[in-house]
Amino acid sequence: MSGNLKPVYLKLVLTTFFWGGTFVAARLAVKEAPPFFAAATRFAVAAACLIALTAWYARREKKPFPAPRSVRESGLLLSLGLTGIFCYNALFFTGLKLTTATSGALIVAINPLLTAVISALWLRERVSLTQGMGLMVSLLGVCVVISKGSWAVLAGFAFNKGDLIMLGAPLCWALYSILGKKALATFTPLAATAYASLFGAALLLPAALVEHAALGGPWPSFSWVGWLAILQLALLGTVVGFVWWYQGVGRIGASRAAVFVNLVPFFGALQAALVLGERVVLPQLCGGLLVVAGVYWGSRVNGEKQQVAIQQSRERGVPGEGRGKAGI
Repeated sequence: MSGNLKPVYLKLVLTTFFWGGTFVAARLAVKEAPPFFAAATRFAVAAACLIALTAWYARREKKPFPAPRSVRESGLLLSLGLTGIFCYNALFFTGLKLTTATSGALIVAINPLLTAVISALWLRERVSLTQGMGLMVSLLGVCVVISKGSWAVLAGFAFNKGDLIMLGAPLCWALYSILGKKALATFTPLAATAYASLFGAALLLPAALVEHAALGGPWPSFSWVGWLAILQLALLGTVVGFVWWYQGVGRIGASRAAVFVNLVPFFGALQAALVLGERVVLPQLCGGLLVVAGVYWGSRVNGEKQQVAIQQSRERGVPGEGRGKAGI
């Protein structure tokens, strides 16, 4: 490992550590407040920081603030907020209110491969046999996780509701990632994520008000533990994680950086055990290994092809792919 890349790899590892911690933080947050209120608070903080950071970068580079220039661009940014922020976090926080942080981290680990497969289908690209097999292995792992290795649970469809809700989160993230690719034709990853967080927060706020009216009682509030959880979600899991991730993608490429994503379920389960006292049972361990193996297997060929394409572009003097996917 070359000396100048050590800080890059360290930041990528820390980023996946922060993302693994979001499952623990969200679990703590929904113990003190309803899901939509917790999600709205998270992205109100994150959006304010990301918009300020976007403005700072624009000013440093002596460029105007990157505002949408048409209804189409505004609609695209709104769709990012709807899929990747509103829908994803509605399922994320609601699911974690009903299941463990460990199960949530293992289920959502299917994100990268599901995104690749749905993206290929949506963009009418051929899905390789390796991708299909990798998806099957990952889905088998998810089934083991949500059934806790019990055939009776599978046969009777007696799944934990939180696990089933969490299954919708990777689908929302896949749609968000596909839309994010289109947004990157016009906006930087930072600007696209800032707008996604802003629109997402704007959608989550009225949902939190409806949620409060339906549940009744006093307005939710957080203890210092709850606020630490919200700040971890907003600052470390969203803002710092986003900036460091794209710094890493810019230095080593999207395909090499994507390998680090496989650390997220490991760090999620580890922090859940240390902070929440959750115990990883054997079926969860086996299922998690299947999920990670399937993701790695299904993504490996595409990653190798992408790296070759980047190298060929560099040899021709064309800038390589440094942005990756929007919306971390």
